[in-house]
Amino acid sequence: MKKIIQYIIPAFILVLPAGIQAQQTPVISQYMMNKYLVNPALAGVKGYTNISFTARQQYSMLQNAPRTFVLSGDTRLLEDSWIRRKQKVEKNPKNASRNKNVGIGGYIFNDRNGIINRTGAQFTYAYHINFNNQYQLSFGLSVSAYQFKLDASNALRYNTDDPLLDNNKTTIFVPDANVGIYISGKGLYAGLSADQLFGSSLQLGQNTFEDFKTLRHFYFIGGYKWLVSHTVILEPSILARATVDAFVMDATARLFYQTNYWIGVTYRTNKTMAFMAGFMVDGIYLGYAYDATMGALQNYSGGSHELMVGIRLGDN
Repeated sequence: MKKIIQYIIPAFILVLPAGIQAQQTPVISQYMMNKYLVNPALAGVKGYTNISFTARQQYSMLQNAPRTFVLSGDTRLLEDSWIRRKQKVEKNPKNASRNKNVGIGGYIFNDRNGIINRTGAQFTYAYHINFNNQYQLSFGLSVSAYQFKLDASNALRYNTDDPLLDNNKTTIFVPDANVGIYISGKGLYAGLSADQLFGSSLQLGQNTFEDFKTLRHFYFIGGYKWLVSHTVILEPSILARATVDAFVMDATARLFYQTNYWIGVTYRTNKTMAFMAGFMVDGIYLGYAYDATMGALQNYSGGSHELMVGIRLGDN
């Protein structure tokens, strides 16, 4: 039974008929450390340059389980570069008097999910409007493209003749786009974004499989940073993900000590608990998260591991 689950479950999580719930985009537990990954309006939102690398292994005990790597970077087009200024990171995230309004960002990624492998890149343009140094309204638009590859050699076939797996063309190029809006100020933040706007059908070989397509994903992110004391900050936040037929929400609480050390816990409505911890020293940060599945897969999955490391350069 365990060996069957190891082969079958990962292979069919991603590319399914549109009427069935499916994971088409990567799940990132530490989204609050790099919100740009879920909303393009966050590119350059705080003024400094942020470069990060994320590695995630889902269901570590299963073969061909979901695995994601992302290298991202975003910045604000400042009047003075961080190289010349060499000032401390994040002195005043609401003050943009020296900054231009434009932010840019991008990332490259590889996302493997069973027999599906996606490798691609995204470029983002964002625009930020400051209101009396108290609130900031941000807009972002991204264009992306990725290679969609079907690895038929690792598929566990129910029938020996499979028109989808036997097509000569198992690699296709998929363009796409996403858009977002974000507002922040006085410790509060909230944002809406939409991903996979094109809803592309996947054409393999000479046939177009209309039931296999990318679904539009909608995200809502919100949170509040509460100053408990001079050295302790509590940050509750939520991330809601929805498609036309599925809804998942993360409810997270992180506790900071001196803003440089944190621990946190997330409850995900698909019966998953995530535990995380991290620290930042001189602009370099490291975070780790472990996801524990509480559903039917808890005896087979082995949990999920996620590592995020990055650096923040310059001032804002």
